[in-house]
Amino acid sequence: MNELIKEYKSWINENQNFIIHLKNHDSALYTRFMPVYMVLNFLYEEYSNNQDEFTEDLFKIFQVGFEFIYSQIFTCKIYLEKTFNNDFHQFIEYDKVIGYLLYVEDLRYELKEHDQDADENIVNNLVRYLEDLMINKEEIPETLNLYVDAEIHKVIEGSIDFNNIIDIFVEIAETLGIDLYYETDYLVGKDI
Repeated sequence: MNELIKEYKSWINENQNFIIHLKNHDSALYTRFMPVYMVLNFLYEEYSNNQDEFTEDLFKIFQVGFEFIYSQIFTCKIYLEKTFNNDFHQFIEYDKVIGYLLYVEDLRYELKEHDQDADENIVNNLVRYLEDLMINKEEIPETLNLYVDAEIHKVIEGSIDFNNIIDIFVEIAETLGIDLYYETDYLVGKDI
């Protein structure tokens, strides 16, 4: 366990600026990662401050979450470097497209985990289309979400109940009492 915590701390030190940039630019990618990131940080703080050992369940949550976010951030950084030549602002313009690509990879993983066959032609064509949008720096269609949803529905056709890792970590955050979506109330005018 100690090794995993040390590895996470090192990873955070290396990637925190990237994550903060995503947050500060109100990126769809930050919104995507936020539940996992918040749960991992909560567990990290609990472990670091209390020097307690995680239960087996909490260890598994931490391990799965760390593997997930590590892979997702790594993929984003590859797109940033290779597709956008480290131009963060251009990268952010395509954050929703990258989010869809990451979602498709999540779907592929889930289908494989459930031993479900998928029409790889549809999946590959969707990935190619999304990557071409970025590579060619094309304008992102307003109806992209509808297109991606339609293609994904062709792939799964009700074969599995797809509950991705982000949804699972939202539930974990709620169980741990982490407020992911807090809102600040503003009073306009005179104090009452």
